Amino acid sequence: MLLSIAWKNVWRNRMRSLIVMIAVTIGMIGGIFSSAVFKGMSDQRVKEAIKYETSHIQIHHPQFMENQELGFTVGSSRQLAADIRSIPGVRSVSRRLEVPVMIKSTATGTGVQLMGIDPGKEKGVTAIHEALYDSADVAEHYGFTDPEKIHSFLRDSVGEYFRESSRARQIVIGEELAEQLKADIKTKLVVNLQTTDGSLSGGVFRVAGIYRITNSTFENTVAFVKKEALAELTGLDTASAHEIAIRVDDNRQVDLLVDQLSQKYPGLSVMSWKEIQPELGMITQWLDVMLYFIMVIILLALGFGIVNTMLMVVMERVKELGMLMAIGMNRARVFGMIMLETIFLSITGGVIGMVLAGLLIRYFGNHGINLESFARGFEAIGYNPMLYPQIGMPFYLTITGLIILTAIVASIYPAVKALRMNPAEALRIEI
Repeated sequence: MLLSIAWKNVWRNRMRSLIVMIAVTIGMIGGIFSSAVFKGMSDQRVKEAIKYETSHIQIHHPQFMENQELGFTVGSSRQLAADIRSIPGVRSVSRRLEVPVMIKSTATGTGVQLMGIDPGKEKGVTAIHEALYDSADVAEHYGFTDPEKIHSFLRDSVGEYFRESSRARQIVIGEELAEQLKADIKTKLVVNLQTTDGSLSGGVFRVAGIYRITNSTFENTVAFVKKEALAELTGLDTASAHEIAIRVDDNRQVDLLVDQLSQKYPGLSVMSWKEIQPELGMITQWLDVMLYFIMVIILLALGFGIVNTMLMVVMERVKELGMLMAIGMNRARVFGMIMLETIFLSITGGVIGMVLAGLLIRYFGNHGINLESFARGFEAIGYNPMLYPQIGMPFYLTITGLIILTAIVASIYPAVKALRMNPAEALRIEI
């Protein structure tokens, strides 16, 4: 009965109740949708970092990450890679050489990190091969419509990951690096580096492909060559590896697998993507806290409005509340009635806001929010200018609990105000 009375009381002043509900609805839409945008950006950045840059797990010599000396290689890397590949949950493993070099074109030069890879195995741990210019890029950039012309241009000018048939030394570089070096497909680049005996060495590589991802810093600082070619220049054995990259089936298995590998190979450094790029791990954890913090601030602001509304309700019904207490309605039931009215007022607006926010998130999660006009800025910090908002069901459940908690807290002062009334005096008040 108390529930029915409280619900009817909410609608005694429709306009006032609707205004409060609309305020709560707008607050929920704004808070949840903005949280979903930030969450989507963060998750997308992590996925792309794993997909194109780090893979899930990397294994190094314990001192390699501190000082990238050529001699800090992983011992018995071939057997180690084979053993890791047999572990359940591991999808792919790739051995790499990683050497800082100076790379030059006829126009200019710069320092980059040169990765010596096995192209076939590398496709299993990163997706740089999927990020090369493709026929769609050619058609869009040059206005080609003829499939034969696109295919011809793709073959002769756009390039490939690595051409197995070519005997020339090949290199795959990022779009930013290509622009800096003023290089194109088939451009010759000179690579200078230090060998294992401390002498300087160099070689000429021909650009086989140019990749484009959403991290312009990575594009500008990382290039790929075949492992054999880099081993030949440095004097390292082709069986050596500075880094073993691991891709797993499920990102949730990463921490468990890192612990397992650390125990199995105590003499090596086993790092997850969170440790390789600690800023990503920090942002992911920090964002989970900040999303709720944003919602608490929004609900706190709405709570003051709800308190004000319920105070008005109590002051308008002083005589009525005095009458109820005079005829025997105990103070606990009066308190409960006012609290239920506040909860109904808040939860109705909150549920409507969550439903509308959910529909917006679902739509833009499928179609994306295109911010291409800010692409350069987003890519400079490693983010995709195409945003896909997303938020999990636990977030909605937590927000529902916070709305109810806000309503309960907001109802306390108005309810206490009502309980302090003297029924005899309240009946004499004329409003």
